[in-house]
Amino acid sequence: MMGESCHELRMLLGAYVLGSLDDDEAARVREHLRDCPACAAEYARLAPLPGLLTLAAPAARAAEEPLSPALEERLLDAVAAEPPRGPHRSWKLPRWRPLAVGAVVAASVAFAVIGIATRDGGPPSYGPEIPLTATAAPQGAHAYAELRSTSGGTTVLLHVSGMPGNPAAVYEVHCDAPDWSASAGTFRVDRDGRARVVLTTAARRGEYDHIRVLRRTGGTPQLVFDGAIPS
Repeated sequence: MMGESCHELRMLLGAYVLGSLDDDEAARVREHLRDCPACAAEYARLAPLPGLLTLAAPAARAAEEPLSPALEERLLDAVAAEPPRGPHRSWKLPRWRPLAVGAVVAASVAFAVIGIATRDGGPPSYGPEIPLTATAAPQGAHAYAELRSTSGGTTVLLHVSGMPGNPAAVYEVHCDAPDWSASAGTFRVDRDGRARVVLTTAARRGEYDHIRVLRRTGGTPQLVFDGAIPS
C-alpha cells in the first residue's frame, strides 16, 4: 500500500516527466525514485510521454490555444480538491497554476495517443528480460534490458545496479549487429550506482542481435555490459 510520500510523489510525477517542476520539486522526485521501486516503475511507464506528444502534433497545437476561463477553473478546482495527505505537502496552487493547466492539457494529449497505440488503454508491455553480462563493470554489478517494438524502432527499458556512484560517468546503450551499430541514447547512474531508464532507437527488432552498454570517459569507450538477444 502506498504511503503518504508515494501519494505525493504520484501527484508530481506527470509534471516531472513533462519537465514542468521547479528545481526543488524535481530534486524531491529524483530522490524518491532512487528508493521506491513502485514509483520508479510508474516513472518508467510514463517516461515515453514526451516522445509520444510529438505524435499528437494537431492535438498539441489545439492545446496551445487559450483555455476558456470556465474550463481553466474546472481543471484547477479538480486539482485543488485533492485533500492534503500529511504535513510535508509543499506545493502551493497559485505558484504552479500556469504549469498545472499546461501539464493537464499536455498529459491529456499524451494519454490519448497511448490509448490509440495500445488499444486496450493499459501500460506498454515489454518483452522478457535480457540479462547483460558484466565485462568491465565491477564485481556485483548487474544489468538487464527489456525491449518493446514500436512503429519507429525499439524502446529499451534498461535496469542497472552495482555500478560506481560517479555522476560524471556517461553511459551509452547500443543495439548492435555484426556490421553496424545504432545508439539508443545515454544515461547516468545515481549516487548508489543504479539506473532505470527508458531509451529509444530507430533500429527494429530483428535488425540487431546484441545490447551493449559503453562507458564514455573521454578516451576510447569501454564496454561494461553485453548481452545477446534471443532469436
